[in-house]
Amino acid sequence: MRLKIIVFAVAAFCLLAVPSFAAKIDGTWIAERPARNSGGGPGGGGPGGGGPGGRQQGPSQTIFTLKAEGAAKLTGTVKSSRGENEIIDGKIDGDKVSFAVKRQGFQGNEMTIKYEGTVAGDELTLKMSFEGMGGGPGGGGPGGGMQIPPLVAKRQK
Repeated sequence: MRLKIIVFAVAAFCLLAVPSFAAKIDGTWIAERPARNSGGGPGGGGPGGGGPGGRQQGPSQTIFTLKAEGAAKLTGTVKSSRGENEIIDGKIDGDKVSFAVKRQGFQGNEMTIKYEGTVAGDELTLKMSFEGMGGGPGGGGPGGGMQIPPLVAKRQK
């Protein structure tokens, strides 16, 4: 009888511990970027390049609304100045997360933005990669991939 109680207690602890470990991602996270030059033009590698002819972009904000579904699945939305998109292929592995969103690209084609990163307390650091933009690895137009610095999002309380 005593062994059954111990086994039950350990099983209950494990079931309760897994959701609390995965839940550290739940909530709203905001990443802000300062104003920047978008590049483009001759020698700039097309959209996202660094050559003359680019336009100045104001500061931008990306809002991640994230929810752990069990211990390994991530759901939610990503909202930016280009709209709000549902997360697809969301995964959680300890402090590591990965997910993607599909949205309409600059030239009307569908593109996928993939995010991979880590959670450390109230900070979520994400690297981004693009598919469906043309221009070789990373997209970005003829001849060059986009170099995007990591996003650092802060948990909103």
